[in-house]
Amino acid sequence: MPTIGIAPCAKLHDYEESVHRAGAESRLLDAGEPAENAIRGIDGLLLAGGGDVDPSWFGETPDPTYQPAEPGRDAHEIELVRAAVAADVPVFAICRGAQVMNVAFGGTLVQDIPTGVSGASNHRIDTPPSAIAHEVWMTRESLLWNLMGDVVEGGDTVQVNSRHHQAVAQPASGFVVSGTAPDGVVEAIERPTGAFCLGVQWHPENFWRTGEFRSLFEGFVRAAETRARAKMGSG
Repeated sequence: MPTIGIAPCAKLHDYEESVHRAGAESRLLDAGEPAENAIRGIDGLLLAGGGDVDPSWFGETPDPTYQPAEPGRDAHEIELVRAAVAADVPVFAICRGAQVMNVAFGGTLVQDIPTGVSGASNHRIDTPPSAIAHEVWMTRESLLWNLMGDVVEGGDTVQVNSRHHQAVAQPASGFVVSGTAPDGVVEAIERPTGAFCLGVQWHPENFWRTGEFRSLFEGFVRAAETRARAKMGSG
């Protein structure tokens, strides 16, 4: 059974349940452990939701709406995702995690959707956690679309929840946009080369009881399992 490392965050339960139900073990990573060491001990990396990424990481000053994450979290997660991609370890990044991943490789963010995106819809519906906020238009033949294929039955839209006020602006080099909201806000990015590498802006972990997005976690865990087998073979 592969081991998924989860970067420390305030609300672990739904992430852990989603990983377990997809067929993997989870491990909460130690924020004080060097990234390279942490990555060597896992088969997949999950970056979770949380506060805003410090805009200094992408060369901007903070917007008045800036809501910082826990001290040190930005640096730790940026190091983790860089080490994971360098080692070809699968990555699944959720909400803040998708933003961290984009910034780690040179991308930028919209700091505040309501003030930065003309005609933006509501991307912050906090309760209940699985409340549907809007649809996402997926790029056909993308990793995201292929993983969601059985759910959307040949279509290219999916209904999602939403609790974010920041989003990807300029995708990092090597990444492509694979999902957008009707208002144009980027909802998913992925790295087409190398191991599984997907970031989504909504919270699929909130649906572990009903399974609407289980295929995303199952695809991630399959990639981690492949990584684990390869690691055993080379050892």
